This record gives sequence, structure tokens and C-alpha cells, in this order.
Amino acid sequence: MRSSPRNLWVRRHLIWALTLSNLKRQNKSSALGYLWWLLDPLLMTGVYYLVVGVLFHRGNPPEQPYLLFLLCGLISWKAFSDSVGQSVLAIRAQAAIVKAISFPKAVLPLAVVLSNTAYFLIAILVAVGLAVYYGPEHGTWPNLYYLMLPGVVLLQVLVTAGLSLLVAALGVLYQDTGNITGHVLRMWYFLSPGLYSLSMVPERARPIFRLNPFAELMTAYRDILIHGRCPAWEDLGLAAALGLASLLAGFLVFRRLEGRLVQRL
Repeated sequence: MRSSPRNLWVRRHLIWALTLSNLKRQNKSSALGYLWWLLDPLLMTGVYYLVVGVLFHRGNPPEQPYLLFLLCGLISWKAFSDSVGQSVLAIRAQAAIVKAISFPKAVLPLAVVLSNTAYFLIAILVAVGLAVYYGPEHGTWPNLYYLMLPGVVLLQVLVTAGLSLLVAALGVLYQDTGNITGHVLRMWYFLSPGLYSLSMVPERARPIFRLNPFAELMTAYRDILIHGRCPAWEDLGLAAALGLASLLAGFLVFRRLEGRLVQRL
């Protein structure tokens, strides 16, 4: 069965079931279980804060809470990079099922994206808690602009789904896809404003940086969670355009290669 919008909608219950299965499997053998959903973003942010903010005395201006600044960038990037990295093997890992049952193969990487999005939503709650903690000093109190967060998350899901579909198909056809994807993701993070703000990028280079959807997405999360303001509509529009382009390109490439996937497993 080919992956088409109609077939994916008909099999939406399968996507949901696979998403829940991914969530349970990732925590099945863990002693702390779902507590890692809260600990992981905090520990990851703490490491970067120690290295960048404490040891090298680099970071944002003192009027902004740099720990929260880092967390906003890291949790969004982790949801994206984990989804793309895991999608490389999403189809190959289910080879027996793919060969035995006819279903749209796109449900496998899409379920990976949704399961990591669930982790991301929990991590956003950690960021909100940190914003409340910094509230008396920096005024980072929750406000009505938080209602825009689901829209920004949706834009990130569009970008993530498109690239996850792409690498899922390539991961079946080419063994080197996983190694290449890992290196690209590491380089991509440091070219994204995760450790620094977009305002620190030289002005003449910003148009190029803004072609990276995470330049807009990370800035949007920080506008809402740190500055308590509406993200620039121009930035959101550009992120939406990049997200839709990513989803369309990834879906079209996946559909074109889908017929060859079973033969290569």
C-alpha cells in the first residue's frame, strides 16, 4: 500500500498505536522510566551551561537567564535530531512486518516523530517551570503568548516529518545514511542559534542563517518563554514556508522510493 494522504488518514490508528509503542519501548528497561522525560533536558542543558556559561564565560547578556535561553534551544533541537536520527532505521528495524503486511510505510517514521514530540511537550513544561523560577528576577512569567506555542511546535513537526521521511527511505537504500545524518546533525546544531542568539550573527550573514528553520523556531520559543512577546510574524511565515517545503519534499521523495524499499530489505 502506497503512502498517500488518504491512506495515512485511514491508517491513523496505526500511527497512534506505533507512537504509544515507541514511548513504552524506550522506557521499558529504564530504572527511572518516564522520569527521564524531565531529567534529560535538565541534565543536557546543565552540561552546556557549565561549559559555555561558566568555564568560557560566554552566553547571552546578563539581563537574560542563560540557563533558560539554552534550554529553549536544546529541547527543540533534541526533539528534531532524535526524530531524524531514529528515522534512519525506522523501516529497516521493522523489516519483518514491512515484508509481511501491506500498509503505508510512512507511518513508521511519522510515529517516531510523534513519539519524540511527546517528549518535547514534557520538556516544554520543564522550561515553563524554569521561567516561573526566574520570574521574580527577570520577569519571565507565563502569559497569553504561551497560547502560540502549539503553533510553533506544529511548524517544527512539519520540518521534522519531512526530513524524517527522507532519511527513512534513504536509510533502507544506502547503508551510509546513518553516519552521514549523524555528522550533518552535529554540524547543523552549531550553525543554529542554540548556544547563541541570532543577533550575535554578523548582519550580512543573517539572511543565510535564516534559511535554517531553527533560526526562526528557536528565536520564536525564546520570544515567548523568555521575553513574553509575540514572535515576529515574518519569522513565523518563513518558518512555515520552510516547514511546508520540507514536508512536501520529504513526502514526494519517500513516495518515489517507497516501491523499492521492500525489495532492499
